[in-house]
Amino acid sequence: MTVVSLLLLVLWTILGLGVRFYNLDLKPPSSIEIATIGYSLGHGFNQIVPDRVIDPDILLAPLRLDTAIGYPEVFNRLVQESTHPPLYFWLTRWWSGLWVMDGEIVSLQIARALSAVFGALGIPGIFALAWVAFRSRLAAHLAAILMAFSPYGVYLAQEARHYTLSILWVIASLICMVLVVRSLQEQKTVPWWLSGVWIVINGLGIATHYFFVLALGAEAIALLFLWLLSDRKQSIRYIRGLSLAAIGTVAAGLAWLPLVTGISGNEMTTWIATSYELEQIFLPIPRLITWMITMVMLLPVEGVTKPMAVVSGLIIVLVLLWVLPISVGQLRRASANSPTRMGAILSLGYLYGSAIAFLGLIYAAGKDVSLAARYHFVYFPVLILLLGVALANCRLRISLFHPTQNRVIAIMLIMALLGSLTVVNDLGFQKSRRADALADYIQQNTSSPTLMAMTYRTHSEIREIVALAFSFERLNLAMDQSPPRFLLVSDNEFGRDQIPTVIQNAVSTAPRPLNLVGVNWQISDDFIQKLNCNRDRSKDLPDSGYSDRFYLCDR
Repeated sequence: MTVVSLLLLVLWTILGLGVRFYNLDLKPPSSIEIATIGYSLGHGFNQIVPDRVIDPDILLAPLRLDTAIGYPEVFNRLVQESTHPPLYFWLTRWWSGLWVMDGEIVSLQIARALSAVFGALGIPGIFALAWVAFRSRLAAHLAAILMAFSPYGVYLAQEARHYTLSILWVIASLICMVLVVRSLQEQKTVPWWLSGVWIVINGLGIATHYFFVLALGAEAIALLFLWLLSDRKQSIRYIRGLSLAAIGTVAAGLAWLPLVTGISGNEMTTWIATSYELEQIFLPIPRLITWMITMVMLLPVEGVTKPMAVVSGLIIVLVLLWVLPISVGQLRRASANSPTRMGAILSLGYLYGSAIAFLGLIYAAGKDVSLAARYHFVYFPVLILLLGVALANCRLRISLFHPTQNRVIAIMLIMALLGSLTVVNDLGFQKSRRADALADYIQQNTSSPTLMAMTYRTHSEIREIVALAFSFERLNLAMDQSPPRFLLVSDNEFGRDQIPTVIQNAVSTAPRPLNLVGVNWQISDDFIQKLNCNRDRSKDLPDSGYSDRFYLCDR
């Protein structure tokens, strides 16, 4: 790598890191981010008991660093309450200890910063993958720029979750696969050290997110794809290293099998069940396409007026219709050319393999992973890689002054930049539930004392109510205004003919006047009126993602 090339890569990485840290704490906490913080600190949420009034300090306790809790306790807590492997949670525990004092709450900015750093490391990572697979500095730089400003990449990097680290393992594993294939094509024995590194990377990938197994399946399909299209099949002695890597990876995956067995039936995964109703069965396909598009371009479509959202959508569609045929044509040329054929076939094979894996999960396993964008980290770096190669191929094959092809490169880079700015300003990939907006609305429109009550059905509601308490904490309420108290009401408490006992006791023993806020509950207003609480229909926040009701209990 030349000095100029290295300096450019450093520039892309710094710009990408800056974008990821910009407005890092702007978006409200989500329940899954609350889970990451709580589990990483080894606390969990089982100590939060429903059907009793809860002080905010109790809800915030899982988010406080306790240096007496070590890494074994973090692992044990995950086994008891979660469905995730421990690596990222261990790293978050270590990271929090660098910035937070014992007993302090881990802020969103600190929790998300680790993910942002890993996301920025994906920029030199994709550069390395592009260089190893295609031996093209231009393709490597274009892929790095696209990774730096990818709306989807920035979105994942600003979440306190393990997806950006998983992307790094995907990139590293793909680099190993390309190096192994190159050794085979050169009729060389695969080095033992390379097989060992590949096994370790794959093991770390599984220890970060179980969906990394989908990446391994896509790699297997990519290798099969290349083998079927190869003119010369390799002898057994040359694929010994490949076999070793496969056996070692399977062994690493089987080590987690006892923990994975119960995940599919866990209450934390039931929300992604596939709907086989005729009007919904094909919806996952356009959702998959939508997530792919957001990996390279996005304009303001949320938090803006409807006309602006429509215009943004039309621009995206027009750019896509213009760029897609050109990109596909350039990838076909890359697949046909000897210097780039192997890399192109492996990358396309991996993308096809990912599509097969995701469609299999959706329609065969009954898990509609298209519902959440975050699960699609598996093929994200390869999509960026292929677009970088396609754009580089435009520049290499067409004259420098060819207007159309140069416009393709410029427009795609501009769209990526605008997409990243869209995300960091919360105009795209918004949270489905805006705990901060609801907390601010309650603060502005109610006076203390206030009781917030939420229906409790699964573990998700516990994390949601912690997110609300966390949002009140972030508002820095005035000293003369006490924060609300909280109540989780079990779903079985909602009888049809009687007032839920827990609500009756909580309201009757609270000081008057009392502001009662019902969040996502099904209880009838008639029952609440029996407690001398009248609904105030003038108060409502329709765009928070929550269903809220406001009552005033004055007698």
